[in-house]
Amino acid sequence: MKLAPRMAFRCMEPPRHIHVPIFDPQREDDEMLLVNFTTLRDTCIDDACIIHPSDYSALTHATTVAYSRSVVGKKSIFAKAVTAGHFIQLEELPAETWSRIIEGARNSPELSNLRKKLLPTP
Repeated sequence: MKLAPRMAFRCMEPPRHIHVPIFDPQREDDEMLLVNFTTLRDTCIDDACIIHPSDYSALTHATTVAYSRSVVGKKSIFAKAVTAGHFIQLEELPAETWSRIIEGARNSPELSNLRKKLLPTP
């Protein structure tokens, strides 16, 4: 499986969050940033990108992108996890929602500058 921008995946382990791999398709390396969606609560520190069911049909309630929980990993290893059934591919994110996720990552104080270097070039 080859990862592409706008892909989204549901983890099959509880709490079954939606995960989004983020990387610059112009770069030839294998690095990516993996973020997940989580329920928007008053105590949530991640509020740079709030997504509603009207923004992405796989959602059932207001959600935020948890940049503070992001992990750096290898696209090839994540693809193997998908192939092994640990994640299932969901419908592609709409272009506008994808843009908001990337813009939120650029503006989030919860994402280090080192991790921001993995974002797609504007």
